Amino acid sequence: MTKKDNGKQIVDLGNKFYDTNEINPSRLNITSRRINYWIDKKLMPFTQKQEPRAEIAKLDSKKERKWVRLDLAQATWACIIDELLNYKIPLERLQKLTEEVWHRPRVEKYADKVLKWHIEKNPEGLSEQYLQMLRTNLQSEELMLTVRMELNPFTDAVKSAFRSRVLPHSFLYAPESNSHALHIGDKALMLDLGSKFLQCTMICIPLIPILARVMESEFSDERKTDLDYLNSIERQIRDIVVFKKPKEVVIAFENDSIIPITVTQQHKTREQLARYILENKIKKGSKLLIDIRSNGNYKITLIQK
Repeated sequence: MTKKDNGKQIVDLGNKFYDTNEINPSRLNITSRRINYWIDKKLMPFTQKQEPRAEIAKLDSKKERKWVRLDLAQATWACIIDELLNYKIPLERLQKLTEEVWHRPRVEKYADKVLKWHIEKNPEGLSEQYLQMLRTNLQSEELMLTVRMELNPFTDAVKSAFRSRVLPHSFLYAPESNSHALHIGDKALMLDLGSKFLQCTMICIPLIPILARVMESEFSDERKTDLDYLNSIERQIRDIVVFKKPKEVVIAFENDSIIPITVTQQHKTREQLARYILENKIKKGSKLLIDIRSNGNYKITLIQK
């Protein structure tokens, strides 16, 4: 990948996270009413509430109405809040946790430090064009006010989970101390944690299953012809299932290393395919053997290097 392409990929991924508020919380089995309640209780920062019913009745068109819609980072956070509430974590602790995850990095200007680090170290091999764009952003206080709301360790971890799905990504939470950490990588977990985690109960929430829930509805949306977070092999599979619309597709890995999946035209199984792809880490460089069967059905065998 060239420096220009790498820079564009990073910008496109950022745009996808922050500029597209398209996710209906009902897709996550969370009602808009609950999201509105969480907004009131300061658990969903920077999220717009749905219009009250009385206000909706006054508006003439659906385009004028405000529905609860989430971007990818907000949707992932909503799933984490939902999970922690299932563990009966008190509201006051979750409010403090939300402040630590979202507001403290903004006040401490975490985003400024990240941009400066990329300009000085350039770990992604960005072209001079993109480096200059970062310098310009840093000089605009008005723009940085927005960037600081969007860029923090949590959103970085979510983006990393999309870009590097071969690594484990987890949100760690210790209820007793109300401490949290984001674990990325395959190093020994215990070596990365301090005593505040090791001396009390810890909840570990993997990010990949949550991202699968968030993205599975988009995977089946025919209006979206290209999904940037899929590699070329995954795009080919999606193209066959979503756009060629066979009655049945059987997907198997060579040597039966992963349990095969059968996808039919039912919407439910398409969503299962999205989860299958996101969770089973199809490696770049894999090859597809496509067998077209009778009635236009397919069998796809994945050969991984």
